[in-house]
Amino acid sequence: MGEAISSAVVSGWAWLPSDLLYLIVEKLIPITDSIRFGAVCKHWQSVACHQKQQRLKSCHKQLPMLMVPSKDNRHERRGLYSITQGKTCGFELHVPYNKRLCGSSHGWLAYVNENLEVTLLNPFTKSTICLPPFKEVPQSIHKQAYRCAHYIKKVVLSADPSLFPNDYEAVALFDRNGTRVSHIKSGDHGWTHIDQTVRFFYGLNQVIGFDDVIYYRGQFLAASREGGVFAINVSKDPTYKPHVSIVVPMVQGIDDQAYLVESSRGDLLLVRKFQSLNYVECFTDTLSFKVFKLFSDCGDKIRSQRIEEIDSIGNDAFFLGGNNHSMCVSALDFPGCHPNSIYFCIDNWVGDACDEVQEPLGMAVFNLDNRKFGTNYNFSSPSQKYMPPSIWILPTMV
Repeated sequence: MGEAISSAVVSGWAWLPSDLLYLIVEKLIPITDSIRFGAVCKHWQSVACHQKQQRLKSCHKQLPMLMVPSKDNRHERRGLYSITQGKTCGFELHVPYNKRLCGSSHGWLAYVNENLEVTLLNPFTKSTICLPPFKEVPQSIHKQAYRCAHYIKKVVLSADPSLFPNDYEAVALFDRNGTRVSHIKSGDHGWTHIDQTVRFFYGLNQVIGFDDVIYYRGQFLAASREGGVFAINVSKDPTYKPHVSIVVPMVQGIDDQAYLVESSRGDLLLVRKFQSLNYVECFTDTLSFKVFKLFSDCGDKIRSQRIEEIDSIGNDAFFLGGNNHSMCVSALDFPGCHPNSIYFCIDNWVGDACDEVQEPLGMAVFNLDNRKFGTNYNFSSPSQKYMPPSIWILPTMV
């Protein structure tokens, strides 16, 4: 009897007019709400799928989620932690939790195999893209699977390959210091090495190492740990030599990490994380962030830029991590998301020189209003001790 009533209720919901359902879906911003909507019945699922393209044309952005171990610590899956709900979601992704990911960009994850071939994976749609292997790699890297997994620091995409299958690009940073950069465009048969040598006004040539990369206004830009910003210049012309050029000069001193973020208003921002460590006791003494806005002297052209420190990012919230594409959302769109805050992955591998992790990793939030840290997520289970650095992912349904 109960089953008959339940079936009748579902059948009644299924016959709601499509126009009304479209209006409902349009109001659903978090992907978790869309997934629950589509799970009601086949008719609602078809409406949700049809609305995907319309949602992509709108200004709605998803809220990044933190990839965490599954509830039962199964090796072949990872869970998703919501910062607004303060808990993990009810569904999991088929991504091995003990595999190091070298990128998370536009909803796609990147990982590398022992042949130094990069695979792009959309864990929400289970789509994969195999990119060509890297060449001119030191022989010592091939000897150990660990070295292969860690040789590529970060992979960043220019766009979502699902939406632009024939018009996306990727940049890869190598080794911990990012002292090697390569570029590839969809359809290319191999990666192109970028010359990172910069000639300074005093005549000294220096190879610049990069921490982060962003695709901004049609061009890849990279940030160095010293706070410098550089343009990655590539061309279809085979006679053109790919190279980097200075956009913002480096400054004296060094920080722990530098990030490039595009604000919700389209401004280019440089975020510098300063961290002091007591190497004897192996714990963090101080940790702080500074945010800088870049101003162009050439209109919209990315050439020489002026930089100025700012005290606030307004209603924006940043999502930063060592391995993922730096992201920004307006906290006004997501109740429970703190404005003027930086959510960041605790991605320092303590004991990295010994190729091992000695403490759990997670996520914390830094509020720019009071310069204080908020609640965080830690991997508390002993079995999660060797979890690779935490990473943000942008949910996508395409």
